[in-house]
Amino acid sequence: MNSVVTSLWGRQQRFAQATWLRQVPPPAWSTTHRVLMDEGSWALRDFSKDEVSRPMVLVVPPEVNASTIVDFSAEQSLVGTILSHGFSRVAALCWGSADEDSRERGIDDSVMSILASLERLSSLTGHKSHHVVGVCQGGWESAIAAALQPDRFASLTLVAAPIDFHAGAGLVQGLARSLPMAVFENMVAMGEGVMRGKFISSGFDNLLPFERYFLKYLSIWNHLDDAEWMERFYELNDWYRAPKDLPGPMYLQAVRELFKDNKLIKGRMEVMGRRVELSNIRCPVALVAGSKDHITPPEQVWAAEAAVGSQKIFRRLIPAGHVGTFMGKQALADHWPAVLAKLREWEDEA
Repeated sequence: MNSVVTSLWGRQQRFAQATWLRQVPPPAWSTTHRVLMDEGSWALRDFSKDEVSRPMVLVVPPEVNASTIVDFSAEQSLVGTILSHGFSRVAALCWGSADEDSRERGIDDSVMSILASLERLSSLTGHKSHHVVGVCQGGWESAIAAALQPDRFASLTLVAAPIDFHAGAGLVQGLARSLPMAVFENMVAMGEGVMRGKFISSGFDNLLPFERYFLKYLSIWNHLDDAEWMERFYELNDWYRAPKDLPGPMYLQAVRELFKDNKLIKGRMEVMGRRVELSNIRCPVALVAGSKDHITPPEQVWAAEAAVGSQKIFRRLIPAGHVGTFMGKQALADHWPAVLAKLREWEDEA
């Protein structure tokens, strides 16, 4: 009996160490790179393997979590997959957590950061336009940039990126539209002008409470003796739990103008003093969505096809959830090579 109690006590201790007592390490990039620009609130990282003079691929991660999700590990890296499938020159934006110096940033600032990155890549290569792969929030921000300065885009790939924020049955959409604006404003006020990362994580958890508050912990308990499973769990959970704060103005503008008023698809959004007309996007456009995505349902991505002015559209539906669409092993191995082959084809045709 004592041995059973001792064993159970030991398991409980290991469970605690694996969950609420675990110290989360800071997110890290997996692929060797150099920093081309560091503006404090954002940086531009260059992962290129050579200096061949050709258009580069710029990956724009979402701002809501650590940007390292696009270079998660050696086996799960969107950056690495691009490097392995026809593109030797790849860069990625890295968004910083909002602090005293960046707390007033808005959507205008994010779009200007994308355009400044493209300008820097042009100074490196001599090419005016480049391929841009925008992931989630980084996707709709990239679409805005492409509408404002279309000549800088050789192609635009939107990955799990909402363009019509009211299409489909997304859980985030439903929550944002049902709660009064005062709720979001109060959260930013509690964060002293920024939207705290811990509030965002809790919000996503509450979209799937049974999965996040019960099934996850049951799985941990059942796999405590499986070192390989626990290592994979730590990798993703540590990234998810790394707090990243958003500037209050950016967050509130996105809630009000996109999730509530759906201004982007309606052609009523203004950025950098100009109306954003998606029909100005003339470069080829690739649309990548996850069939199991409860954050950005495919309909929100597909809406770009009718909105942009491009004559070349490519769709890819991946059997994955939101994050799995751009970092899942199956997605990267079985689906992304076709997407990247299409980008090369468009480049060769240009």
